[in-house]
Amino acid sequence: MKLYNLKGKTAWITGGKRIGQKVAELLAQHGANLVLSYNTSKKEVEETAKKIKKYKVKTLIIRADVSSRQDVINAVNEIKKQFKSIDIMVLMASLFYKTKLESIKDEDLQKNFDVHVKGTFWPIQLSLGLMPKGGHIITISDRTSLGITYSEYLPYIITKGTVMQMTKVLAVELGPRGIFVNSIAPGPVLKPEGMPDADWKKIRQNSVIGYPITDEEAVNEFTKLVLYLSATRSTGSVYSLDFGHLY
Repeated sequence: MKLYNLKGKTAWITGGKRIGQKVAELLAQHGANLVLSYNTSKKEVEETAKKIKKYKVKTLIIRADVSSRQDVINAVNEIKKQFKSIDIMVLMASLFYKTKLESIKDEDLQKNFDVHVKGTFWPIQLSLGLMPKGGHIITISDRTSLGITYSEYLPYIITKGTVMQMTKVLAVELGPRGIFVNSIAPGPVLKPEGMPDADWKKIRQNSVIGYPITDEEAVNEFTKLVLYLSATRSTGSVYSLDFGHLY
């Protein structure tokens, strides 16, 4: 059953790997045409495009480093050629790796700032001419943005906190244009690449809810929230998806 009718709308998803692939499938299932942009995950994006052919929606694949203003300008120009508008934007490009405080280098701060902050800001700013009244922007912050924190991920955490604040400011700035801006602040959704299974199991168990959730279920919860935020009339909100990880 389709909860929302997105037929005729165009959704741009940045960061088309792993969770982004599932988001693309669900939006296509509900009728949205898709722009799938990637920096290094070409294979995964092409796999997604094949999977969603059955939904008979239009798909555009673009290679773009969303931290690069020029790359985003080029991407927007490509989108403009094929679609009249960008109705939904899901900004999922991300980095996540452990760095002890004493080991943080300038490049760690810069990489996280580039991907999370610039990679959120440039697509929004440079797409405003294509985003109509009633458009929806969905950013991805983190549960740490809501005060629940952990150690050894400082560059990630501070830049995700910036994304949360950017979301709130943009909601105010873009509200008069009829554009809705919200953020998802997820807890542990899918095991990070390279993390040992034993470490991930400990994280999963660190929940106040005595009802375990699988990675597949967590991803489904995430994608359903994206779908809701693609049609909501709320704005400036940060939606916690903590799965019981309250400390």
